Amino acid sequence: MEKAKRRGAAGFTAAVAVCLMGALAPASADEGAVDYRQNTMAAVGGHMHAAVDILRGKVSHSGHMALHAGALSDLAGIAGTLFPEGSAGGDSLPAIWENGDDFAERLAAFEESAANFATAAESGDAGAIGTAFQGLGQACKSCHDDYRAQ
Repeated sequence: MEKAKRRGAAGFTAAVAVCLMGALAPASADEGAVDYRQNTMAAVGGHMHAAVDILRGKVSHSGHMALHAGALSDLAGIAGTLFPEGSAGGDSLPAIWENGDDFAERLAAFEESAANFATAAESGDAGAIGTAFQGLGQACKSCHDDYRAQ
């Protein structure tokens, strides 16, 4: 009797899992790409905001700066893969795919500035960190100005 209850519970659990996977799955691969891009860029924003909180002294977690800077560098390194052809949507403007070369240059600037920020954060030099963070902010803004819906 106990085995039958466990089998029944396992079957129910599996059925619920299958239903949830269907409910959580994107309607299309393009929609999945948009969702993934937005989630990844939200992570970028989270690390940027955390770094700002540290820089402004809102929190006393200066020892975390290198972690946030490293995460930003890692995320910038994959940013170029987040905009495949046919994945328009969300807050990404069609100009991304219309001006591919310019957009690629801005992504490269994002990646370079994020790497510079990570290097500065590892050094612990407050002046270098501030300067590198400003450069990263400018790289982000240059993309957002032309390629992100406000």
